[in-house]
Amino acid sequence: MKMNEAAFAAGQLAERLAQGYFAHIAALSAASDPRAQTLVPGTSPGFAVPVGFVNRKDGTQSCFHFRHFLHLATNDVGIAEDFQRVWLVGSLLTVGDRLSQHAYFDKAPELELVRHLRNGVAHGNKFRINDPARLAKFPAHNREAWVRSDLKTVFEISPALQGHPVLFDFMDAGDVLDILMSVGLYLVRMGNGDPLRP
Repeated sequence: MKMNEAAFAAGQLAERLAQGYFAHIAALSAASDPRAQTLVPGTSPGFAVPVGFVNRKDGTQSCFHFRHFLHLATNDVGIAEDFQRVWLVGSLLTVGDRLSQHAYFDKAPELELVRHLRNGVAHGNKFRINDPARLAKFPAHNREAWVRSDLKTVFEISPALQGHPVLFDFMDAGDVLDILMSVGLYLVRMGNGDPLRP
């Protein structure tokens, strides 16, 4: 039995979403290889081109031109950028919402960092520091985080960030993944009753 099941589950979620981003990038990389065209399904009876399907709630399916959208996934700059942003935004929203359900557990600085990142991406990708006094009581940074870059770059939320962009300005994709993995490790350790700091 875990010491804190909710922390353990939230930690696993954060780790899974970070791993999912890597899987997502690997899939896009494979899709950009010209050999990926050999994996396109054959043309089914009744269709002029190879198609894929996306299920609808009512049991019907939305049909799409498989080869065309495989090409767009790796050759349309806007779609490629959207792929990166959407996964990160979704991950921060999902993890932030889970942490919020548990009042951000012990309010460790990396958990509070996720809170600010989540709120920023949810509000137009701009920081909203609504309660600067809270930062004095509950600082938000990655100084003690389990995963950091080789340069040990510090990300800290301060009132001066109000209105500044979050993704791809304050942090890049790899930095967000470092935070998600750090939060995952921290919460899994909390869930197991292990020491919380490296």
